Amino acid sequence: MLSALPVGVDENLLVGLETPDDAAVYALDSSKAVVASVDFFTPVVDGAEDFGAIAAANALSDLYAMRARPLFALSLLAIPAGEFPGEVVADILRGAAGTCAEAGAVIAGGHSIDDPEPKFGLVTFGLVQPDRMLRKGGALPGDALVLGKALGTGIISTAIKRGMADGPATRAAVRSMRQLNAVAADLLEGHEVHALTDVSGFGLLGHLREMCEASNVSARVFAGAPRYLPDAEHLADEGCVPGGSRRNRASVEAVTSWAEGVPETLRTLLCDAQTSGGLLASVSSEDASELVAEWESAGYAASVIGQLEFPAAATIRVEG
Repeated sequence: MLSALPVGVDENLLVGLETPDDAAVYALDSSKAVVASVDFFTPVVDGAEDFGAIAAANALSDLYAMRARPLFALSLLAIPAGEFPGEVVADILRGAAGTCAEAGAVIAGGHSIDDPEPKFGLVTFGLVQPDRMLRKGGALPGDALVLGKALGTGIISTAIKRGMADGPATRAAVRSMRQLNAVAADLLEGHEVHALTDVSGFGLLGHLREMCEASNVSARVFAGAPRYLPDAEHLADEGCVPGGSRRNRASVEAVTSWAEGVPETLRTLLCDAQTSGGLLASVSSEDASELVAEWESAGYAASVIGQLEFPAAATIRVEG
């Protein structure tokens, strides 16, 4: 669909539609660039304030994936007019404002429309030094792949909607989705990081595929290496798999080979559509363990999940 869009030409547009990066980047001068992104979706949890906070953390994550510092945001709200209680809307906005404040940003305005299906999100703006910016391209053969959060938010969100998720699983998923990637991005300083993205709607393998294509490398992933949210595997076995996760699985099959011993449940979770997932960094193998330790000390469910290889560009091999 996007192939029909005209690609804007501007010498100051450093990142635009020509690459699958996480945000647009526009240079102000040689030392500063604006980073902008947008994301919104339907409720993924029952609590209105949690929903607002998660939507904000998810939208801000695109800035952290480019190593930008958030400045401000604009809110996007769709609700059925006259049917949605005002206190629920207030809770959504309160949750988003609190998360933005935690990020050092402010919600400066926004827009709302009448829509039968509730939706909320943010347009986010930040600043980055162009020479410090990280993108999906640039990963090198021999790099380790470091993931910053546990997988399974799509599975558990679906289970919440179906009334099948218990309290501990729900609370763990909400904590993970509300957690900002700000500290994880800061802790990249001093490490040899070659490429960076965040894991969201396309799932781990979908976003890894984009990194491989942008960097002309292949990947080897160990299915048991990522952290998984409590009950995510059980709920996946029970059929709590969102449509987005199934589409993700289908979209990566052409470039993915699965070792015979990889369980079907883990194949699903590696493609699970995430909300406010962790950063995925391509890091020098010498730095990977130290970065994982630093992320874990900061409260992230971090792990080394695989490595990048060459040749066979843009292919993914998943082993047990």
